Amino acid sequence: WYQRRVRGQGDHNRLFAEGRNAEAFALRDPAINDVGIEQATALGEKFRDLKEDERKVDLIITSCMKRTLMTTEHVFGAVPPYPVIVSTLPIENGDGNCNYGTPLSEISAQFPGYDFSLVTDEEWWTTEESHEHLLERCQVFRDFLLARPEKRIAVVSHGRFLTVFTGEDKTQFNSFWNCDAREFILSTDGTMKQGKVFLRVETWPWE
Repeated sequence: WYQRRVRGQGDHNRLFAEGRNAEAFALRDPAINDVGIEQATALGEKFRDLKEDERKVDLIITSCMKRTLMTTEHVFGAVPPYPVIVSTLPIENGDGNCNYGTPLSEISAQFPGYDFSLVTDEEWWTTEESHEHLLERCQVFRDFLLARPEKRIAVVSHGRFLTVFTGEDKTQFNSFWNCDAREFILSTDGTMKQGKVFLRVETWPWE
């Protein structure tokens, strides 16, 4: 089975919540802000309070976006006790500057303890991504997870991507809150169902 986590609040989230969409979209690869750091730290505490069998993790896979890399750091610690693989597959839907990344040479230097070997392009993000392309990327990521030898994987990703990937709620654009942690079980036939772990650290919307 696999666990999905979504990153802490960034300034673009705050701007979206205030209706300042143009300003939010204009921010390039925003970091998590002070509220996001508090959220990620609180999630880490909740995670460590779980029963031993519920918090067991074999591997962390994180999106290449700065906010997910920072969330990983604050949830699991500066030097996580699990391997951390960085991947372009679970990045956010590429629909604006806030979802376009930082060049590989720069972002990998900022997180030297993480494994960026799967990221092969200097400009690795997707621009003006269609819904069809997002669906294809979700399927590739599903196949990637099923091919991994690890069985308990924490995925640090984004609300829109995870909503589409999990099929959690087809009526909503984003059904994940900042720093939600939800357990999903991915079967070998590609179907997915929610497990028993569900952690939440904030109220909606981004207060």
